[in-house]
Amino acid sequence: MFLAAFALTLGILEVTTYYLQQDEQIRFAKEVLDEAEQATEQISDALHVANTIFQPSCDHATMTVIRQLVHENSEIYDIGLMEGESVLCSANWGVFDPVNVADKFQTAFKGYRFYTQVDHLFPVDDKYDLTRLNQFVTLTVPDQYQHLMQRMPKFRFSVESATDEHVFTQYTPGNDYGNPFPPLSIKTKTCSDRFNYCVHTHNAKAGLANYSAHVLLALLAIALLFSFLLAYSFWTFISRHNSIEHRFREALSQKKLYMEYQPVVTVKDKRIAGVESLVRWEDNHYGRVSPELFIGIAEKLSLYPQLAYFVAERSISEMAPILQENPDFSLGINIAAFELQDPQFLPFLSKLTLELSIQPSQIKIEITERIDLPLNELADFSRRAKSMGFMVVLDDFGTGVANLVWLTEMDFDFIKVDRVFVNALNYDMKRNIVRPVMDLITGLNKQVVFEGVETEHEFKIIEENCPWGYIQGWYFYKSMPKSELDAVLARDNA
Repeated sequence: MFLAAFALTLGILEVTTYYLQQDEQIRFAKEVLDEAEQATEQISDALHVANTIFQPSCDHATMTVIRQLVHENSEIYDIGLMEGESVLCSANWGVFDPVNVADKFQTAFKGYRFYTQVDHLFPVDDKYDLTRLNQFVTLTVPDQYQHLMQRMPKFRFSVESATDEHVFTQYTPGNDYGNPFPPLSIKTKTCSDRFNYCVHTHNAKAGLANYSAHVLLALLAIALLFSFLLAYSFWTFISRHNSIEHRFREALSQKKLYMEYQPVVTVKDKRIAGVESLVRWEDNHYGRVSPELFIGIAEKLSLYPQLAYFVAERSISEMAPILQENPDFSLGINIAAFELQDPQFLPFLSKLTLELSIQPSQIKIEITERIDLPLNELADFSRRAKSMGFMVVLDDFGTGVANLVWLTEMDFDFIKVDRVFVNALNYDMKRNIVRPVMDLITGLNKQVVFEGVETEHEFKIIEENCPWGYIQGWYFYKSMPKSELDAVLARDNA
């Protein structure tokens, strides 16, 4: 796992450095292009102005004009006058013996002629690039981009004509680190929209191969540390994840899950009229596991069908003695989308109640907020369930799922009001909003259960407005195992 994490980290580093270097080359090329365009504009303007001189010669008037042009254009070193292929004079050096530059000619484009690396014009060792238009020529120094080169880019760049016929300037780095990583290659081409040339960059040692040994060692150290942390985190996550999945699968197959029951109490006389079954799992390693978590695991592992049938069978079987003894007592079973769509689920419940001598009407099938199915499927299930004698409960009214449409389109017997509405009874402002909803619910002529009742204040308001209803919540009872429920019922019936 560590090697895989290390390989992944190196791969990420390789890709990241590759694209960072590519961005650097593109930015650098734009800087070069900006300077090239500025120089080209000055050269073009200066040559056009110089060529407006009437009958130019190396006289005082011509020299004055071209000297003024050199002074005004920072990118131009000098401007000279040519005859044939020879330079006769220049703004900086005055009149001198004609110097032939024909051997330095490179190419021509739209009336311009370009000469490169001319080194014998003046009595100095400098070399110049010449751009000629008609009789006048500008001189620029080849190290025009010297300040950019001083940044020592680790890639080659050149300014070339768009047709690649002429190279105006170029730079080749001298670095050769020779580290063990196989080099990648990055080439970019950025062309001017105004002039006929492009800036090319080429990094023949891109990626990690571009770095010196000490930088590479630092990157490798970081990669090793990150790989260790990544591998450890991944291993911890996978181990824990697989462990809880494995332990849940084992608990379900060995039927180590158990049921708890939360009593439903009549508002009028505070008598336990029924219970809602709730599946629980307590693991030796993880302790009491949240139902939301292990139900999610069951769905992920395609174990939910097995869990659904386990819950139905275990809760009905455990509660059978109480249901048989008291025909008015009821058992609520929560269902999800699977049970709704499974054609065998209702027949299974019907067969189970028949075998255990339980009236189907004692079983309340609670359609929970987890269900996200078309209304016609919900309504069809409700009709089939009621045709078999079961009671149908609309659960979690007010959460946005069990909404007003359900009230008009589904055939049901009970409606459970969500804790959100019950809690609102504690606040005067919210109570004014909730009361019309309570009036709507109580006016449906259906049995109503108020969930999540936790305070005496909540109970009193419900008692005033719906004395014939039912409540479920911690105000009376939390969920409890079957043994504790037996004791509570025995005490309640004493």
